[in-house]
Amino acid sequence: MRRFAMAAASRRGAIALSRQPATTAAVRRGLLSPQCGAATVGALRGCPRGCASVPLPEVLAAFEEAAGEEQAFASSGSSSSTAVPKATQGVLWFANIYPTKANRFDIRGALTHHNHEVLIPKLLPSGVEILRMVPREREGGAFVYFRAPPSFVLQVLLSGKDAQAKEKRFVPKGDVDILAKVSDGICQYLKKHNVRAFLVPLPVRAYRVKGDPYLEELQSRFPSSRLWVHVDPAGSLPEEEVYQHLRKYGDLLDITKLDSGKGYSASYQYVASAVAARNCLHRARLTMPGDREQEVVLRMGYEPYMRKWMREAVTSNARYSVPLLIAFMLGSTYLICDPIRNYSVQLRIARLMAEEGVVAQSRTELGTKQPKVRWDSLWSAVVGLLMYLRKASDSIDRASASVGLGQRKNWREKLLLDFWADRDQEVTELRSWLTDPKDQVMLLTGRRGNGQSAFVRDVCGVRGIYLNVAHMLEAGGSFDDRIFLQQLCKPFSYWPTQGMDRQMTALLDLILPGSSKLSRENEALVMVQRVLSCVTAALGRWRIRRLMSTHGWDDLPASGVPLIVIDGFTAENKGRRGSFFESVVTWAAYISEEQLARVLFIADSSFAEPSILAALGNRPERLEVRELHDAKPAALASILDRHFGEEQKACRLTDDEIECIGGRFRDICALAEQVHRGTSSSDAVRRLTQGAESTVRNLLMRGQEGAKWTRPQLWRAVKLLSKATQEHGVPYDVFLFHVFRGDEAALQSMKESNLIAVAPVELYAHHGARMGHNRNMAQRHKVLPGSPLFLEAYRRLSMHTGFTAVLDLEVAKEDIKREQVVLDAYEAELVKLQEIDDVYHNKRRSLTDPNEALRMRKVQLLELIRESSGRLAVAHQARIDAVKALKQRKEIWMTASKEASSLQSEDQGLEPAAQSGAIWLPPGFRSVGGLLGLV
Repeated sequence: MRRFAMAAASRRGAIALSRQPATTAAVRRGLLSPQCGAATVGALRGCPRGCASVPLPEVLAAFEEAAGEEQAFASSGSSSSTAVPKATQGVLWFANIYPTKANRFDIRGALTHHNHEVLIPKLLPSGVEILRMVPREREGGAFVYFRAPPSFVLQVLLSGKDAQAKEKRFVPKGDVDILAKVSDGICQYLKKHNVRAFLVPLPVRAYRVKGDPYLEELQSRFPSSRLWVHVDPAGSLPEEEVYQHLRKYGDLLDITKLDSGKGYSASYQYVASAVAARNCLHRARLTMPGDREQEVVLRMGYEPYMRKWMREAVTSNARYSVPLLIAFMLGSTYLICDPIRNYSVQLRIARLMAEEGVVAQSRTELGTKQPKVRWDSLWSAVVGLLMYLRKASDSIDRASASVGLGQRKNWREKLLLDFWADRDQEVTELRSWLTDPKDQVMLLTGRRGNGQSAFVRDVCGVRGIYLNVAHMLEAGGSFDDRIFLQQLCKPFSYWPTQGMDRQMTALLDLILPGSSKLSRENEALVMVQRVLSCVTAALGRWRIRRLMSTHGWDDLPASGVPLIVIDGFTAENKGRRGSFFESVVTWAAYISEEQLARVLFIADSSFAEPSILAALGNRPERLEVRELHDAKPAALASILDRHFGEEQKACRLTDDEIECIGGRFRDICALAEQVHRGTSSSDAVRRLTQGAESTVRNLLMRGQEGAKWTRPQLWRAVKLLSKATQEHGVPYDVFLFHVFRGDEAALQSMKESNLIAVAPVELYAHHGARMGHNRNMAQRHKVLPGSPLFLEAYRRLSMHTGFTAVLDLEVAKEDIKREQVVLDAYEAELVKLQEIDDVYHNKRRSLTDPNEALRMRKVQLLELIRESSGRLAVAHQARIDAVKALKQRKEIWMTASKEASSLQSEDQGLEPAAQSGAIWLPPGFRSVGGLLGLV
């Protein structure tokens, strides 16, 4: 029988064998090959072609044996005879060729358009011809119309389990479902060879299509694991038969009757099984056995059970389902995003320490005391990749700079290095202070504008995580929570930022008004605490790794403890975000005491130490302070010589100009910028002085919003400081009493405005004699101008006669008002006491015992009235002097104006001068500015 299959492959042999029974039998028995069979037929027809190689006796013997076998088979009484198979055509459904599309947002189908063209020709057995394919990407499969040639059909028929047919070596005639056998053969072949398509988790399967599938392209319908099965006629197919037909396509979960009674509802475990059943059995005609054979038609379709149920549940209970849905989304973001955030922060710390010189350890060293070696190897690989990218970036920058493509070094950086060139000892001490292990919060303070941040980053070369609070609170972050949180998360590499949960909370508040009042999730402070908590956890993980590693951490700065630098807090912005400043300071104190990290605050001395101590509960042992001092004014000439060159005379300053600029880095930088632009040094100093004078003048005339000091108090401070020097200043107690009447809160507010500065008194007296050493003496302080430029502005304003008179008049009026109120109170009390003494005159009775205490009180009030009257007289005299000065100024101006008018009317050359556009000035005035200055 096997040789018959080989013989049937030749068309000419098959035709010849079908016409000659004896030859057919010989070939079937294997006595002749197909070529010999064809040649034999040709010989019988008188054509000797192809028969020369076959001996005639063997051929005749084969004929006789085959003829006898056919006769025996025919005489056996069987009604069947030999049958030659014909070509068969059919339709198969190939499932799991594409990923099943569950919704319109599923984009996997865009990557699997050609799966059917690649897979299906390889999966079909050899010999099967594909007529056409109809892909159904939405349903995850394709219809394949195929044709099986006679040779393949014969192989399928002869591979059955009919042992009797094998013994007889014949294919019997009868009602054999050849298409079913061919389809089952292909299906069995795929079950033995599991193949998975791209992006599809289940293996490819093939099923015979028994019905007439409904090919639709409705965009709103998607495959489902539930099917509705309508039976026509209704009730003609029991549940057992439905199960037998549907079970072939996959595992069934449940079968229930429809409410209408016209069919059933079936649930599959997989969507692909339901799709295969629907496409293979829709409009299939089944014959039910029985007394009267009945034809049953199945009609099937998808039942969007889950989507329908969810739609009904959401729409019917929107008040509860929408908040639950939002809570589920928020929970999923926490489960997914929080591990990513933790790992991102850990990588940021690892990259920082790698830049400090930490070399990634080997797998064995990292995993000696840790059970998860794979995590350590992944950690080492990621850190190594980050370091490789950093080195590559540095190499590109160096190469670009060598060929002139890189960014030139900023002249401000050079000026900074020149500024600290003569202060090597101070730089060394501060660098050692920054790199030593600390269990306290560090504060680097100084006057505003002396370059603390640039000193730490550029001069000391300290690496750390730099958090610039000014970018968060100044550049829109004080009003926009999104900008605020982005700037907070960026230095720590905290990604993704917490934005989606805030949007969900806002949406929930729109749906359920008042729901945001039940929680604090909408507050930015809660999110700040989450970020800081994540950073704390990452620092804890890094400490565990550092302690368990065998690396020599003692050779690294602070033994491998990371440094976090917080910069940008000022007296103006520290209160713009509620308790953000207090939260950051408290967090810094915790991680410093636990030695998880070193925290350095950089802020100016106007507010930093008192504010941080207040946030720490007024515990000075938790804070360590270092102050950066200004350079000495005498060093300004050498700084400018180093920066511009000794031979260049563009920045030569006089002694008065050097004293005016002082040693503040910000003022020196402003001076150098003017000179770089081509301005002469004298003009640059004049512009800087005029700018400081304009600032102080505006504050004197308009005040400052939110300040606790008043304009008269500022004018008193200006007059008092104008008589002092930048080095000596004014004693703190003298300044506090004469300017603020003992109100230290107002003094602190003026200090935060950087108009004044407070410094401790040095151990040496002004004249060089050493002060007496008394260890029990309290620390003394002095009040200085905010900067040398402010000192020059104070002096200039105090020398301006008219401006001084105006402000003195306002101060005198304030003093008169205050003293008058006090004097009125004293006089009213004295009048009441005097009424008691006048009882006899007013009440017609007298006191038998004189009251000595009453008399002493009257004497005390009279003394207070005398003192208040003296102060009131001084204030009135100051008022009179100010008014007199203003009157003199007015008289001078009016006299000059009258002389100018008379001379202008008598001048013969008035008309030509007017035509030429010149401005006439009185004699003795060279410019309009001189006249205006007099006014």
